[in-house]
Amino acid sequence: MGKLEADVIIIGGGASGITAAAAAAEKDASVILLEKGSTTGGAANMGMGFFAVESKYQKAQMVDLTKEDAFRFFMEYTHWRTDARLVRRYIEQSASTIEWVESMGIGFLGVYKYFEKSKQTWHVVKTQGSNAPAERAASNLFRALTERAEELGVKIMYQTKATKILAENGRVTGVEFVNADGESLTAECNSVIVATGGFGDNPKMIAENMGYQWGKDLHSFRIPGLVGEGLKMLWDLGAEKTAPVMELTYTTPGVTDVYKTLSETMRQPNLMVNLDGKRFINEEIMNNTVFTGNAISRQRERAAFTIINDEILDSYRKTGLDYITFHHNIKQVDKWEKELESYLSGAQAEESGLSMLHNEEQKQPDNLFTAETLEELCEKTGIDLESLRKTIAEYNEAAVSADNLFFKQHRYIKALKGGTYYAARHYPAGYGSLGGVAVNDKLEVLNPGGKKIPGLYACGTDACGIFGDSYCFYLPGNTMGFAINSGRIAGIEAVNYIDSDEFVE
Repeated sequence: MGKLEADVIIIGGGASGITAAAAAAEKDASVILLEKGSTTGGAANMGMGFFAVESKYQKAQMVDLTKEDAFRFFMEYTHWRTDARLVRRYIEQSASTIEWVESMGIGFLGVYKYFEKSKQTWHVVKTQGSNAPAERAASNLFRALTERAEELGVKIMYQTKATKILAENGRVTGVEFVNADGESLTAECNSVIVATGGFGDNPKMIAENMGYQWGKDLHSFRIPGLVGEGLKMLWDLGAEKTAPVMELTYTTPGVTDVYKTLSETMRQPNLMVNLDGKRFINEEIMNNTVFTGNAISRQRERAAFTIINDEILDSYRKTGLDYITFHHNIKQVDKWEKELESYLSGAQAEESGLSMLHNEEQKQPDNLFTAETLEELCEKTGIDLESLRKTIAEYNEAAVSADNLFFKQHRYIKALKGGTYYAARHYPAGYGSLGGVAVNDKLEVLNPGGKKIPGLYACGTDACGIFGDSYCFYLPGNTMGFAINSGRIAGIEAVNYIDSDEFVE
Protein backbone atom coordinates (compact mmCIF):
# COMPACT_ATOMS: atom_id res chain seq x y z
CA MET A 1 0.00 0.00 0.00
CA GLY A 2 1.38 3.40 -0.98
CA LYS A 3 1.63 6.47 1.20
CA LEU A 4 -1.71 7.40 2.73
CA GLU A 5 -2.61 11.02 3.28
CA ALA A 6 -5.72 13.17 3.36
CA ASP A 7 -6.91 16.54 4.49
CA VAL A 8 -9.16 14.92 7.08
CA ILE A 9 -9.09 11.50 8.73
CA ILE A 10 -12.21 10.37 10.56
CA ILE A 11 -12.02 7.62 13.16
CA GLY A 12 -15.33 5.76 13.29
CA GLY A 13 -18.03 5.45 10.64
CA GLY A 14 -21.17 5.51 12.79
CA ALA A 15 -23.87 8.16 12.62
CA SER A 16 -21.57 11.07 13.36
CA GLY A 17 -18.52 9.76 11.50
CA ILE A 18 -20.19 9.07 8.17
CA THR A 19 -22.01 12.41 8.41
CA ALA A 20 -18.71 14.19 9.08
CA ALA A 21 -17.19 12.45 6.06
CA ALA A 22 -19.93 13.62 3.71
CA ALA A 23 -19.87 17.16 5.14
CA ALA A 24 -16.09 17.49 4.83
CA ALA A 25 -16.02 16.04 1.33
CA GLU A 26 -18.69 18.48 0.21
CA LYS A 27 -16.17 21.23 1.03
CA ASP A 28 -13.72 19.66 -1.43
CA ALA A 29 -11.54 18.06 1.23
CA SER A 30 -9.86 14.71 0.73
CA VAL A 31 -11.17 12.35 3.41
CA ILE A 32 -10.20 8.94 4.77
CA LEU A 33 -12.67 7.22 7.09
CA LEU A 34 -11.36 4.41 9.31
CA GLU A 35 -14.12 2.02 10.38
CA LYS A 36 -13.23 -1.07 12.39
CA GLY A 37 -16.50 -2.80 11.50
CA SER A 38 -17.84 -3.83 8.11
CA THR A 39 -20.55 -1.21 7.69
CA THR A 40 -21.32 2.43 8.37
CA GLY A 41 -24.05 3.91 10.56
CA GLY A 42 -23.18 1.82 13.60
CA ALA A 43 -25.76 1.64 16.39
CA ALA A 44 -27.84 4.35 14.71
CA ASN A 45 -28.91 1.85 12.05
CA MET A 46 -31.30 0.48 14.69
CA GLY A 47 -32.93 3.88 15.17
CA MET A 48 -35.91 5.49 13.50
CA GLY A 49 -35.26 9.20 13.26
CA PHE A 50 -33.74 12.33 14.72
CA PHE A 51 -34.43 15.71 16.31
CA ALA A 52 -35.05 18.96 14.46
CA VAL A 53 -36.83 22.24 15.15
CA GLU A 54 -38.66 24.50 12.69
CA SER A 55 -38.49 21.92 9.90
CA LYS A 56 -40.97 21.97 7.04
CA TYR A 57 -42.63 18.90 8.58
CA GLN A 58 -43.31 20.72 11.83
CA LYS A 59 -44.65 23.70 9.96
CA ALA A 60 -46.92 21.44 7.88
CA GLN A 61 -48.21 19.75 11.04
CA MET A 62 -48.63 23.13 12.80
CA VAL A 63 -46.18 22.28 15.55
CA ASP A 64 -45.88 25.37 17.73
CA LEU A 65 -42.23 25.07 18.75
CA THR A 66 -39.58 27.58 17.72
CA LYS A 67 -35.80 27.31 17.88
CA GLU A 68 -35.90 29.86 20.67
CA ASP A 69 -38.45 27.77 22.58
CA ALA A 70 -36.34 24.64 22.18
CA PHE A 71 -33.17 26.42 23.26
CA ARG A 72 -34.75 27.89 26.38
CA PHE A 73 -36.33 24.56 27.29
CA PHE A 74 -33.06 22.71 26.77
CA MET A 75 -31.00 25.10 28.84
CA GLU A 76 -33.52 25.19 31.69
CA TYR A 77 -33.69 21.39 31.66
CA THR A 78 -29.90 21.22 32.05
CA HIS A 79 -29.79 24.14 34.52
CA TRP A 80 -27.35 25.90 32.19
CA ARG A 81 -24.65 23.35 33.08
CA THR A 82 -23.96 22.66 29.40
CA ASP A 83 -22.33 24.63 26.57
CA ALA A 84 -25.02 27.11 25.51
CA ARG A 85 -23.20 28.02 22.30
CA LEU A 86 -23.01 24.38 21.21
CA VAL A 87 -26.65 23.75 22.10
CA ARG A 88 -27.66 26.88 20.19
CA ARG A 89 -25.67 25.89 17.11
CA TYR A 90 -27.03 22.36 17.14
CA ILE A 91 -30.63 23.53 17.36
CA GLU A 92 -30.11 26.28 14.77
CA GLN A 93 -28.69 23.81 12.22
CA SER A 94 -31.18 20.99 12.81
CA ALA A 95 -33.85 21.99 10.29
CA SER A 96 -31.33 22.50 7.48
CA THR A 97 -29.93 19.03 8.22
CA ILE A 98 -33.35 17.58 7.42
CA GLU A 99 -33.24 19.30 4.02
CA TRP A 100 -29.61 18.28 3.53
CA VAL A 101 -30.34 14.55 3.87
CA GLU A 102 -33.50 14.94 1.80
CA SER A 103 -31.24 16.09 -1.03
CA MET A 104 -29.71 12.61 -0.85
CA GLY A 105 -33.09 10.95 -1.44
CA ILE A 106 -34.21 10.44 2.16
CA GLY A 107 -37.87 10.98 3.03
CA PHE A 108 -39.63 11.36 6.38
CA LEU A 109 -43.00 10.08 7.58
CA GLY A 110 -43.46 13.26 9.59
CA VAL A 111 -42.61 14.57 13.02
CA TYR A 112 -43.73 12.87 16.22
CA LYS A 113 -43.73 12.89 19.98
CA TYR A 114 -42.23 9.95 21.88
CA PHE A 115 -44.59 10.21 24.82
CA GLU A 116 -47.59 12.36 25.68
CA LYS A 117 -45.82 15.26 27.36
CA SER A 118 -42.79 15.36 25.10
CA LYS A 119 -42.33 17.92 22.36
CA GLN A 120 -42.98 17.03 18.74
CA THR A 121 -39.39 16.94 17.44
CA TRP A 122 -38.75 13.35 16.36
CA HIS A 123 -38.44 13.17 12.55
CA VAL A 124 -38.99 9.53 11.60
CA VAL A 125 -37.29 8.30 8.44
CA LYS A 126 -39.54 6.79 5.81
CA THR A 127 -38.89 3.25 4.63
CA GLN A 128 -39.25 2.91 0.88
CA GLY A 129 -42.61 1.49 -0.12
CA SER A 130 -44.18 1.91 3.31
CA ASN A 131 -46.01 4.62 5.24
CA ALA A 132 -45.68 2.81 8.55
CA PRO A 133 -43.02 3.49 11.19
CA ALA A 134 -40.34 0.82 11.27
CA GLU A 135 -37.53 -0.04 13.63
CA ARG A 136 -34.20 0.39 11.83
CA ALA A 137 -35.70 2.92 9.43
CA ALA A 138 -32.65 5.12 9.95
CA SER A 139 -30.45 2.55 8.21
CA ASN A 140 -31.78 4.05 4.97
CA LEU A 141 -30.39 7.41 6.02
CA PHE A 142 -26.90 6.10 6.69
CA ARG A 143 -26.86 4.15 3.46
CA ALA A 144 -27.61 7.40 1.62
CA LEU A 145 -24.91 9.30 3.54
CA THR A 146 -22.42 6.55 2.70
CA GLU A 147 -23.29 6.67 -0.97
CA ARG A 148 -22.94 10.46 -0.93
CA ALA A 149 -19.54 10.26 0.79
CA GLU A 150 -18.26 7.67 -1.69
CA GLU A 151 -19.58 9.71 -4.62
CA LEU A 152 -17.49 12.64 -3.33
CA GLY A 153 -14.37 10.50 -3.15
CA VAL A 154 -14.21 9.57 0.54
CA LYS A 155 -11.94 6.55 1.03
CA ILE A 156 -13.73 4.25 3.52
CA MET A 157 -11.43 1.64 5.00
CA TYR A 158 -13.49 -1.09 6.67
CA GLN A 159 -12.19 -3.52 9.30
CA THR A 160 -9.54 -0.93 10.06
CA LYS A 161 -8.80 0.02 13.65
CA ALA A 162 -7.16 3.32 14.60
CA THR A 163 -4.62 2.90 17.39
CA LYS A 164 -3.06 6.33 17.92
CA ILE A 165 -3.50 9.96 16.93
CA LEU A 166 -0.21 11.63 16.04
CA ALA A 167 0.74 15.22 16.77
CA GLU A 168 3.80 17.46 16.45
CA ASN A 169 4.28 20.75 18.27
CA GLY A 170 0.74 20.41 19.65
CA ARG A 171 -0.86 20.07 16.20
CA VAL A 172 -2.46 16.92 14.78
CA THR A 173 -0.46 15.31 11.96
CA GLY A 174 -1.80 11.81 11.38
CA VAL A 175 -3.23 8.52 12.62
CA GLU A 176 -1.71 5.11 13.20
CA PHE A 177 -3.99 2.16 12.42
CA VAL A 178 -4.17 -1.54 11.66
CA ASN A 179 -5.87 -2.39 8.38
CA ALA A 180 -8.01 -5.36 7.37
CA ASP A 181 -4.90 -7.37 6.47
CA GLY A 182 -3.38 -6.81 9.90
CA GLU A 183 -0.79 -4.32 8.67
CA SER A 184 0.24 -1.47 10.97
CA LEU A 185 0.23 1.73 8.93
CA THR A 186 0.28 5.50 9.30
CA ALA A 187 -1.76 8.06 7.39
CA GLU A 188 -0.84 11.74 7.38
CA CYS A 189 -3.49 14.43 7.65
CA ASN A 190 -4.22 17.99 8.70
CA SER A 191 -7.31 17.28 10.83
CA VAL A 192 -8.63 14.30 12.76
CA ILE A 193 -12.25 13.76 13.77
CA VAL A 194 -12.93 11.17 16.47
CA ALA A 195 -16.40 9.59 16.25
CA THR A 196 -16.10 6.20 17.94
CA GLY A 197 -19.40 6.04 19.82
CA GLY A 198 -18.38 5.95 23.48
CA PHE A 199 -17.96 2.85 25.65
CA GLY A 200 -21.35 1.18 25.99
CA ASP A 201 -19.73 -2.20 25.31
CA ASN A 202 -17.08 -1.82 28.02
CA PRO A 203 -18.31 -2.91 31.47
CA LYS A 204 -14.98 -1.95 33.05
CA MET A 205 -15.24 1.65 31.85
CA ILE A 206 -18.92 1.77 32.84
CA ALA A 207 -18.00 0.70 36.37
CA GLU A 208 -15.05 3.07 36.61
CA ASN A 209 -16.88 6.11 35.27
CA MET A 210 -20.48 5.58 36.40
CA GLY A 211 -20.46 3.01 39.18
CA TYR A 212 -22.82 0.48 37.58
CA GLN A 213 -22.08 -3.23 37.37
CA TRP A 214 -23.25 -4.28 33.95
CA GLY A 215 -25.46 -7.39 34.03
CA LYS A 216 -26.20 -6.89 37.73
CA ASP A 217 -27.66 -3.43 38.33
CA LEU A 218 -27.46 -2.16 34.73
CA HIS A 219 -28.82 -3.91 31.66
CA SER A 220 -28.00 -1.40 28.94
CA PHE A 221 -27.55 -2.16 25.26
CA ARG A 222 -24.04 -3.34 24.52
CA ILE A 223 -23.49 -2.43 20.89
CA PRO A 224 -20.51 -4.58 19.87
CA GLY A 225 -17.28 -2.65 19.48
CA LEU A 226 -18.16 0.49 21.44
CA VAL A 227 -15.34 0.05 23.92
CA GLY A 228 -14.04 3.59 24.36
CA GLU A 229 -10.84 3.47 22.33
CA GLY A 230 -11.55 6.86 20.77
CA LEU A 231 -11.85 8.53 24.14
CA LYS A 232 -8.67 6.84 25.32
CA MET A 233 -6.78 8.15 22.28
CA LEU A 234 -8.09 11.64 22.95
CA TRP A 235 -7.15 11.51 26.64
CA ASP A 236 -3.69 10.18 25.75
CA LEU A 237 -3.21 13.18 23.50
CA GLY A 238 -4.00 15.58 26.34
CA ALA A 239 -7.71 16.21 25.87
CA GLU A 240 -9.68 17.24 28.94
CA LYS A 241 -11.63 14.33 30.38
CA THR A 242 -15.19 15.18 31.35
CA ALA A 243 -17.56 13.06 33.44
CA PRO A 244 -19.44 10.66 31.12
CA VAL A 245 -23.03 9.70 31.91
CA MET A 246 -25.28 6.88 30.79
CA GLU A 247 -28.20 7.61 28.50
CA LEU A 248 -30.33 6.09 31.24
CA THR A 249 -33.70 4.40 30.74
CA TYR A 250 -35.13 1.25 32.32
CA THR A 251 -35.76 -2.31 31.20
CA THR A 252 -37.18 -5.68 32.17
CA PRO A 253 -34.33 -8.01 31.15
CA GLY A 254 -35.54 -10.76 28.82
CA VAL A 255 -38.87 -9.00 28.22
CA THR A 256 -38.33 -5.48 26.91
CA ASP A 257 -38.20 -5.34 23.09
CA VAL A 258 -38.59 -9.13 23.03
CA TYR A 259 -42.11 -9.88 24.31
CA LYS A 260 -43.62 -6.58 23.35
CA THR A 261 -47.14 -7.06 24.70
CA LEU A 262 -45.82 -8.24 28.07
CA SER A 263 -43.35 -5.39 28.15
CA GLU A 264 -45.76 -2.62 27.20
CA THR A 265 -48.43 -3.91 29.59
CA MET A 266 -45.99 -3.95 32.51
CA ARG A 267 -44.83 -0.42 31.65
CA GLN A 268 -48.27 1.09 32.20
CA PRO A 269 -48.79 3.57 35.08
CA ASN A 270 -49.71 0.94 37.67
CA LEU A 271 -48.34 0.31 41.15
CA MET A 272 -44.54 0.30 41.30
CA VAL A 273 -42.63 -0.65 44.44
CA ASN A 274 -39.05 -1.32 45.47
CA LEU A 275 -37.70 -4.37 47.31
CA ASP A 276 -38.89 -2.80 50.56
CA GLY A 277 -42.45 -2.93 49.22
CA LYS A 278 -42.74 0.85 49.12
CA ARG A 279 -43.77 3.23 46.37
CA PHE A 280 -41.07 5.70 45.34
CA ILE A 281 -42.47 7.25 42.17
CA ASN A 282 -45.60 8.83 40.74
CA GLU A 283 -46.19 6.09 38.20
CA GLU A 284 -47.65 8.60 35.74
CA ILE A 285 -44.09 9.44 34.66
CA MET A 286 -43.36 5.88 33.51
CA ASN A 287 -43.63 6.80 29.84
CA ASN A 288 -40.70 9.16 30.43
CA THR A 289 -38.24 6.31 30.59
CA VAL A 290 -35.34 8.61 31.54
CA PHE A 291 -37.04 9.86 34.70
CA THR A 292 -38.18 6.34 35.55
CA GLY A 293 -34.65 4.98 35.09
CA ASN A 294 -33.31 7.74 37.35
CA ALA A 295 -35.82 6.84 40.09
CA ILE A 296 -35.16 3.09 39.85
CA SER A 297 -31.40 3.63 40.02
CA ARG A 298 -31.81 5.11 43.52
CA GLN A 299 -33.54 2.02 44.97
CA ARG A 300 -31.99 -0.86 46.86
CA GLU A 301 -30.19 -3.18 44.43
CA ARG A 302 -31.36 -0.74 41.75
CA ALA A 303 -34.47 -2.85 41.23
CA ALA A 304 -38.18 -2.07 41.13
CA PHE A 305 -41.41 -3.94 40.38
CA THR A 306 -44.67 -3.05 38.68
CA ILE A 307 -47.59 -5.16 39.85
CA ILE A 308 -50.97 -5.79 38.19
CA ASN A 309 -53.65 -8.47 38.50
CA ASP A 310 -56.33 -10.15 36.39
CA GLU A 311 -58.78 -7.31 37.02
CA ILE A 312 -56.37 -4.75 35.59
CA LEU A 313 -55.67 -7.01 32.61
CA ASP A 314 -59.40 -7.29 31.99
CA SER A 315 -59.73 -3.51 32.03
CA TYR A 316 -57.03 -3.31 29.34
CA ARG A 317 -58.83 -5.95 27.28
CA LYS A 318 -61.92 -3.71 27.30
CA THR A 319 -60.38 -0.27 26.86
CA GLY A 320 -56.82 -0.80 25.60
CA LEU A 321 -53.60 0.32 27.25
CA ASP A 322 -53.22 3.69 28.93
CA TYR A 323 -49.85 4.49 27.34
CA ILE A 324 -49.02 3.63 23.73
CA THR A 325 -45.51 4.09 22.41
CA PHE A 326 -45.04 5.13 18.80
CA HIS A 327 -42.24 2.68 18.06
CA HIS A 328 -43.88 -0.46 19.50
CA ASN A 329 -47.49 0.67 18.88
CA ILE A 330 -48.98 -1.97 21.20
CA LYS A 331 -52.56 -0.89 21.92
CA GLN A 332 -54.25 -4.12 23.05
CA VAL A 333 -53.28 -7.08 25.22
CA ASP A 334 -54.59 -9.77 22.87
CA LYS A 335 -51.17 -11.49 22.73
CA TRP A 336 -50.68 -11.49 26.50
CA GLU A 337 -51.44 -15.18 27.13
CA LYS A 338 -49.38 -16.43 24.20
CA GLU A 339 -46.36 -14.32 25.13
CA LEU A 340 -46.64 -15.17 28.82
CA GLU A 341 -46.70 -18.90 28.09
CA SER A 342 -43.69 -18.53 25.80
CA TYR A 343 -41.76 -16.46 28.33
CA LEU A 344 -42.43 -18.74 31.32
CA SER A 345 -41.54 -21.84 29.31
CA GLY A 346 -38.19 -20.31 28.35
CA ALA A 347 -38.93 -20.43 24.63
CA GLN A 348 -36.81 -18.24 22.37
CA ALA A 349 -38.80 -15.29 21.06
CA GLU A 350 -38.82 -14.52 17.38
CA GLU A 351 -36.18 -11.92 16.58
CA SER A 352 -37.50 -8.59 15.37
CA GLY A 353 -36.29 -5.06 15.61
CA LEU A 354 -34.17 -4.56 18.72
CA SER A 355 -34.85 -8.01 20.20
CA MET A 356 -31.60 -9.45 18.88
CA LEU A 357 -29.76 -7.20 21.31
CA HIS A 358 -31.35 -9.12 24.17
CA ASN A 359 -30.37 -12.66 23.21
CA GLU A 360 -28.32 -13.14 26.38
CA GLU A 361 -31.12 -11.82 28.55
CA GLN A 362 -33.60 -14.26 27.00
CA LYS A 363 -31.64 -17.06 28.66
CA GLN A 364 -32.58 -15.65 32.08
CA PRO A 365 -36.41 -15.79 32.28
CA ASP A 366 -36.65 -14.58 35.86
CA ASN A 367 -37.87 -10.99 35.68
CA LEU A 368 -41.59 -11.51 35.13
CA PHE A 369 -43.54 -13.40 37.79
CA THR A 370 -47.02 -14.81 38.34
CA ALA A 371 -48.51 -15.68 41.72
CA GLU A 372 -51.89 -16.55 43.21
CA THR A 373 -51.18 -14.80 46.52
CA LEU A 374 -49.09 -11.91 47.77
CA GLU A 375 -47.13 -14.38 49.89
CA GLU A 376 -46.16 -16.33 46.78
CA LEU A 377 -45.34 -13.15 44.89
CA CYS A 378 -43.03 -11.88 47.62
CA GLU A 379 -41.34 -15.25 47.93
CA LYS A 380 -40.55 -15.19 44.21
CA THR A 381 -39.49 -11.55 43.98
CA GLY A 382 -37.90 -10.85 47.35
CA ILE A 383 -40.25 -7.94 48.07
CA ASP A 384 -40.95 -7.35 51.77
CA LEU A 385 -44.39 -8.92 52.37
CA GLU A 386 -45.70 -6.88 55.31
CA SER A 387 -44.61 -3.62 53.75
CA LEU A 388 -46.18 -4.56 50.42
CA ARG A 389 -49.49 -5.40 52.14
CA LYS A 390 -49.49 -1.97 53.76
CA THR A 391 -48.62 -0.27 50.47
CA ILE A 392 -51.39 -2.06 48.58
CA ALA A 393 -53.92 -1.16 51.29
CA GLU A 394 -52.92 2.51 50.99
CA TYR A 395 -52.96 2.32 47.20
CA ASN A 396 -56.42 0.73 47.15
CA GLU A 397 -57.66 3.48 49.46
CA ALA A 398 -56.23 6.06 47.05
CA ALA A 399 -58.24 4.41 44.27
CA VAL A 400 -61.46 5.50 45.99
CA SER A 401 -60.16 8.79 47.39
CA ALA A 402 -56.87 10.40 46.32
CA ASP A 403 -53.16 9.71 46.20
CA ASN A 404 -51.86 11.80 49.07
CA LEU A 405 -48.33 10.42 48.72
CA PHE A 406 -47.29 11.38 45.17
CA PHE A 407 -50.51 13.01 43.89
CA LYS A 408 -51.03 10.59 41.03
CA GLN A 409 -54.05 11.30 38.85
CA HIS A 410 -57.02 9.25 39.98
CA ARG A 411 -57.71 7.81 36.53
CA TYR A 412 -54.38 5.94 36.63
CA ILE A 413 -54.90 4.33 40.04
CA LYS A 414 -56.17 0.78 39.53
CA ALA A 415 -56.75 -1.14 42.77
CA LEU A 416 -55.21 -4.55 43.45
CA LYS A 417 -57.80 -6.82 45.11
CA GLY A 418 -56.60 -10.38 44.69
CA GLY A 419 -56.78 -12.76 41.77
CA THR A 420 -53.65 -13.76 39.92
CA TYR A 421 -50.83 -11.26 40.37
CA TYR A 422 -48.25 -10.37 37.74
CA ALA A 423 -45.03 -8.54 38.54
CA ALA A 424 -42.20 -7.30 36.33
CA ARG A 425 -38.78 -6.54 37.75
CA HIS A 426 -37.16 -3.47 36.22
CA TYR A 427 -33.54 -2.33 36.26
CA PRO A 428 -31.76 0.75 34.94
CA ALA A 429 -30.89 0.44 31.28
CA GLY A 430 -29.63 2.73 28.57
CA TYR A 431 -28.37 3.11 25.05
CA GLY A 432 -24.72 3.69 25.90
CA SER A 433 -22.39 6.30 27.33
CA LEU A 434 -22.61 10.02 26.66
CA GLY A 435 -19.62 12.37 26.65
CA GLY A 436 -16.15 12.06 28.06
CA VAL A 437 -14.15 14.76 26.31
CA ALA A 438 -14.38 18.55 26.35
CA VAL A 439 -15.23 20.35 23.09
CA ASN A 440 -16.35 23.82 22.07
CA ASP A 441 -19.14 24.87 19.72
CA LYS A 442 -16.96 24.02 16.71
CA LEU A 443 -16.43 20.50 18.12
CA GLU A 444 -12.74 21.31 18.56
CA VAL A 445 -11.25 19.18 21.32
CA LEU A 446 -10.02 21.16 24.33
CA ASN A 447 -7.16 20.53 26.73
CA PRO A 448 -7.57 20.83 30.55
CA GLY A 449 -6.78 24.54 30.29
CA GLY A 450 -9.71 25.08 27.94
CA LYS A 451 -7.50 25.65 24.89
CA LYS A 452 -8.20 23.83 21.64
CA ILE A 453 -5.85 21.19 20.29
CA PRO A 454 -5.29 22.39 16.69
CA GLY A 455 -6.75 20.06 14.09
CA LEU A 456 -8.47 17.73 16.57
CA TYR A 457 -12.26 17.30 16.63
CA ALA A 458 -14.74 14.96 18.33
CA CYS A 459 -18.40 14.43 17.62
CA GLY A 460 -21.32 12.15 18.35
CA THR A 461 -21.43 10.16 21.57
CA ASP A 462 -17.77 10.80 22.41
CA ALA A 463 -18.48 14.53 22.62
CA CYS A 464 -22.13 14.52 23.70
CA GLY A 465 -22.03 16.42 26.98
CA ILE A 466 -25.01 18.63 26.21
CA PHE A 467 -27.58 16.79 28.35
CA GLY A 468 -26.08 17.35 31.79
CA ASP A 469 -26.97 14.46 34.07
CA SER A 470 -30.05 13.18 32.21
CA TYR A 471 -30.89 12.70 28.54
CA CYS A 472 -33.53 15.22 27.47
CA PHE A 473 -36.33 12.85 26.50
CA TYR A 474 -38.76 15.76 26.33
CA LEU A 475 -37.14 16.63 22.98
CA PRO A 476 -37.10 13.18 21.35
CA GLY A 477 -34.60 12.24 18.71
CA ASN A 478 -31.76 14.06 20.42
CA THR A 479 -29.20 11.25 20.54
CA MET A 480 -29.22 10.68 16.81
CA GLY A 481 -29.88 14.37 16.23
CA PHE A 482 -26.74 15.37 18.06
CA ALA A 483 -24.71 12.61 16.38
CA ILE A 484 -25.70 13.72 12.89
CA ASN A 485 -25.53 17.45 13.49
CA SER A 486 -22.29 17.34 15.47
CA GLY A 487 -20.77 15.20 12.74
CA ARG A 488 -21.86 17.73 10.16
CA ILE A 489 -20.42 20.60 12.22
CA ALA A 490 -17.14 18.76 12.82
CA GLY A 491 -16.76 17.94 9.13
CA ILE A 492 -17.33 21.56 8.14
CA GLU A 493 -15.08 23.01 10.84
CA ALA A 494 -12.23 20.58 10.21
CA VAL A 495 -12.04 21.89 6.63
CA ASN A 496 -12.50 25.49 7.72
CA TYR A 497 -9.47 25.06 9.97
CA ILE A 498 -7.35 23.77 7.09
CA ASP A 499 -8.47 26.68 4.92
CA SER A 500 -7.84 29.29 7.64
CA ASP A 501 -4.88 31.52 8.33
CA GLU A 502 -4.40 29.58 11.56
CA PHE A 503 -3.30 26.48 9.67
CA VAL A 504 0.35 26.33 8.60
CA GLU A 505 1.73 23.45 6.51
